[in-house]
Amino acid sequence: MRGYDGATLTNLASAAGLSKASLYHHFPGGKPEMAAALVRHAIADLQRQAFSRLSGHQSPGTRLLKFIDGFSAYTQTGESDCLLAVFNHHNTATEETATQQLLINQQFDDWHAALASVYEQAGLRPKKAKRAAHDLMAALYGALLIAKMHNQPVLFTDAIKRLKKDITRQFDLETV
Repeated sequence: MRGYDGATLTNLASAAGLSKASLYHHFPGGKPEMAAALVRHAIADLQRQAFSRLSGHQSPGTRLLKFIDGFSAYTQTGESDCLLAVFNHHNTATEETATQQLLINQQFDDWHAALASVYEQAGLRPKKAKRAAHDLMAALYGALLIAKMHNQPVLFTDAIKRLKKDITRQFDLETV
């Protein structure tokens, strides 16, 4: 992986099966515009597959289980990275990437609040609900990172099973 800085328009065009001229036709702003489109797409995809499952009339525990399943689907059960995490971890922020990183940070703040709200609906006080939301996100992203570092997606799927078992127990749900 070349990362944002290492990706040239020639590389990107080749990977997309397009010419550089065609890329510029679709993205006249170059790499920054492409990055913005990818970030918007990834936010919409993660929202659709995971975070949208936090709303509804089901019990908080059931919604959390569906959220975990959605996150697992988004990452293809640990086979794929989360583009938002990868992009936001980019450690050479420039004006080109700073806007996207800010958008990602704001989106994760909103998602964290939505997750904390589910925990509050389950009866946790706001401070504990925020901590529980943070812990769940840390467990998901930590499991994904460890699985990727070891090139063993089973580490992610095993962690997902444990998280779901913990939620099932914590919320006194029927066995998953």
